[in-house]
Amino acid sequence: MILGDDAVTAMWKHLNSHYKDIGLQKGRIFKYERPERLDIGSYIVINHLPFVRRNVIEEGVVNVNVHVPKTPTNEPNVKYMLSLIKKIISLFDDGVLHLKDCIFEFYADSRPARDNDDTYYVNLKFNVTYNNLKE
Repeated sequence: MILGDDAVTAMWKHLNSHYKDIGLQKGRIFKYERPERLDIGSYIVINHLPFVRRNVIEEGVVNVNVHVPKTPTNEPNVKYMLSLIKKIISLFDDGVLHLKDCIFEFYADSRPARDNDDTYYVNLKFNVTYNNLKE
């Protein structure tokens, strides 16, 4: 059995091990919420939606929210945001990655949305599938 937090932790560890490849400073990838006293800059927050329990297959969704500071004209910095997103997706083999006995499959992204900390973010959604059958 896998819990949503297990999937979030697996994604968090994976992205943290590639923070340089993504183009972020160390310590800018978080689980669930960003620290309140975080300096302004780009960062990632990972969370999950409810995981569905079944006998053999469990499924859920992990969200990877990519935040970048707004521009001086209060617009999203789409060019920079897209460069981070493409680097994250490039860590997956054709959009699929196996982590902690789970299959993570990229399936959706959102439009940039304004957050209350002077950043805009895009939500990347990953379907997570876990097979409970033991060999």
